[in-house]
Amino acid sequence: MGFVFGKSLMEDILDRIRNFVKRVELFYVATSNQSGEVHLAVAKDLTFLPDNEHIVFKSWFCKKTIENIYKNPNVAIAIYDATADTGYQIIGKAVSKSVVAVLNGYTPKLEKIEKECPQEEYQFKIKIINIMDLHRVTHSDKYLLTN
Repeated sequence: MGFVFGKSLMEDILDRIRNFVKRVELFYVATSNQSGEVHLAVAKDLTFLPDNEHIVFKSWFCKKTIENIYKNPNVAIAIYDATADTGYQIIGKAVSKSVVAVLNGYTPKLEKIEKECPQEEYQFKIKIINIMDLHRVTHSDKYLLTN
C-alpha cells in the first residue's frame, strides 16, 4: 500500500497496522528490568487511540511484567501473523498503568505460589516511539516513522 494523498505518512502506517491488528488475535509484550533481564507476555485487544500517538491494551499480566514496567517503562510490542510472515514491532514507553479488574480465589493454585499478589487485570497506555516491520526472513530494522 502506497502513500495516501491527504494523509501523513504516520497516519498511513497506523491505518495499515490498525487493519492488520484486526486479523491477529494475540500480540507479545516485551519488558525488561533495570538490569536488562527481559520478560515476555501475551496480550490481546490492542487499540490505537485517535491521537495517533498512543496505544492501549489490557491483560492479566504476571507479576514480572508489572514489576518491569514500574522500573523501566520501555516496551516492545510484537504483532505477527505467522501464516503471512508479516508483522510489526512497536517500540514505546508506558505512560499509564491501571488496574481494571481484580479476582480473588479464582485460581487458588496460583495464589498459593504468589500469595502477595492478587490476580489483577491491568490496562497500559503506551506512547508510540517508533514502528518497524517484523518478518522471519531477511528484513530491515529501519524505523517506519523516521528516516
